Amino acid sequence: MTIRDFGAALWRNRLVALAVAALTLAALLHVKTAAPDYEQRSAITLLSPRSPFPRNAYASFTPAMVTNAEISVRILSSEQGRRLVLAAGGRGEFQVLLANRGNQEMPIHDQPHITVAARDATAAGAQRTHAAVLQVLRRQLLDRQSAQGAAPGSLISWQVTAGTGRAVPLTGRPSRRLLAVALLGGMIMLYAAVAADRRRNGNGSGGPGRGHGLLAPGGRGLTIPRRFSRTAASPTSATNVKFVVK
Repeated sequence: MTIRDFGAALWRNRLVALAVAALTLAALLHVKTAAPDYEQRSAITLLSPRSPFPRNAYASFTPAMVTNAEISVRILSSEQGRRLVLAAGGRGEFQVLLANRGNQEMPIHDQPHITVAARDATAAGAQRTHAAVLQVLRRQLLDRQSAQGAAPGSLISWQVTAGTGRAVPLTGRPSRRLLAVALLGGMIMLYAAVAADRRRNGNGSGGPGRGHGLLAPGGRGLTIPRRFSRTAASPTSATNVKFVVK
């Protein structure tokens, strides 16, 4: 079909096109006026116990620190962790991830860096959930080391090394969302107009209809044009094949 054919189909099915255009406009208004979600994100690093000797706490990490970081992430990512965050006052969604220097197929978790992200429909909700996750993380890490008999001076601690500092709106790129909705609405409008045309003209499948197939009206048999009407004898059989004009 050419552009002129599409335009003609839209004109013949103006009511269908107007209905789809109204739905597309409503979707555009919803995307334009929808309130954004809010997210607060922090990067946490587990630190080894304090030492009287000067050293860089971020230069090297012991296997025990990486193991504790992985255990904390597994607990918070489980159903038990979600119940603990809910009991601590968190209401929104959250995600806790361990730093991965590899990829999903071959992960490399050799550094105790944890990313905490909390999301909610309001900024206050995102901040409250973020604080609840950090509270559970701190309590779980302390209780786990105390249960293993660690001395107070040899406890692994953690510190927030980066983050948003507050809940920020997740606006993304509204222009791209509006363009996507508009393009989708235009495609649906063209499809609906063409489908309505096919439904009006017949079954729309391009198959045989009245006057295009071999069946005569009423289904009484084959109709052969008069110029092909003849009686022929088969050279290999005594049976005559007779074409009858209806």
